[in-house]
Amino acid sequence: MRHEPGGYEQTDAKAGATFRVGLYILGTMFLTALLVLPLYRLLARAETQAQPPASEVVESASSEALASFPKLVESEPRALAAFRAQEDALLTSYGWVEKDKGLVRIPIDAAIRIVAERGLPKFEPVPQPQAGVGK
Repeated sequence: MRHEPGGYEQTDAKAGATFRVGLYILGTMFLTALLVLPLYRLLARAETQAQPPASEVVESASSEALASFPKLVESEPRALAAFRAQEDALLTSYGWVEKDKGLVRIPIDAAIRIVAERGLPKFEPVPQPQAGVGK
């Protein structure tokens, strides 16, 4: 294999031809944009007309929806104090847990007094399954 002297390409690229190709590419880009933009607008208008009308939003004056949203805690110590007051009210008052089943809530002091007088209730042990059955 024989190498030519100089070790580089002897002819250069033509600057005028390269510039013309760049202008052709730029012109083609502008022509494509000029053709695509009106086509896009036409198709967008046709798609908008094909859509069903938007649903109407009806606002109700119900306060239940507003009450169900979580509220922002403005003061954490105040919120904690209110939560503890609500817990104390539940622990120190009588009330129904499930009225249909006859389950009630009694204050802790009354429950302690009843257990002290009567003792803890006795429950029958639950029978344990025998080992080896079903294997």
